[in-house]
Amino acid sequence: MTDPLDILRRPLVRLAPDPAFASRLRERLRRALTEPEGENMTSVSSERALASAEGDVTYLSLQVSDAARARAFYRTVLGWTFGADDEPGHSDQVEGQSLPMGIWDGPSSRGVPRPGVLLVHRVADIVASIAAVRALGGEAGEPHREPYGLVAECADDQGNGFTLHEMPPGAPRAYEGDGVPRLGDAVYITISPGDEVRAGEFYGGVFGWEFTPGSVPRGRQVRGPLPMIGVGGGAGRQPVVVMFRVADIEAAVRRVREAGGTATDPERQPYGITSQCRDDQGMEFQLGQL
Repeated sequence: MTDPLDILRRPLVRLAPDPAFASRLRERLRRALTEPEGENMTSVSSERALASAEGDVTYLSLQVSDAARARAFYRTVLGWTFGADDEPGHSDQVEGQSLPMGIWDGPSSRGVPRPGVLLVHRVADIVASIAAVRALGGEAGEPHREPYGLVAECADDQGNGFTLHEMPPGAPRAYEGDGVPRLGDAVYITISPGDEVRAGEFYGGVFGWEFTPGSVPRGRQVRGPLPMIGVGGGAGRQPVVVMFRVADIEAAVRRVREAGGTATDPERQPYGITSQCRDDQGMEFQLGQL
């Protein structure tokens, strides 16, 4: 077994400044030097809105063994509808929700267990974000272009997979408009990579996230990203768990159980009523009547 204190015996290595921070600082300086003196408050507000979008989840993929079973389960439990398969037999895209989502049973994504959830995060400068991932001890592939933008597959410094997605500055955020989530929407995401302190340092360094104490032991709440995100510590957990909004949690719990999944009895929280669930393939998720 590896000695957990081996890292303390390594020589000190001088690190370069955080590339993501350096990139954001350069952009702020560029704007300060080139914008007219009469810059109005609208442009200032736009810059702040763009900064707060860094790290937003732009897509989530439920990675399962059988996409057809998952499609039937979530159609029954959450009322999801699906579009035409992008890759028949592997991919099903969820339609009509505030956040783009899909179900995938093709080749496993790097660092994502099966069952598990792959998160795709918005960034403004994918090259700077890749450099930040690597500088902070994670892994990042080279960016490549897809129809929806530049993406790069990554893993954090604890081996948990995610993807970066560079979006145009003016691209809208999910849940914009009246800001009210739809039924079946992902309304809260818990990331549990193992060590919540390391996770805070890593994701804070990559996305500029700030953290406040959470409502559970070893929990931290993240300020800014959409949908809302929390970070939890502890071993043996599914690394990413998503809460979905329902109108009647008692009825939703019955649907989970009738569809072959498991669900705890609803429990009242300060923000609503929740249930801890697993689908019929072992995927952990939560229901929330909010």
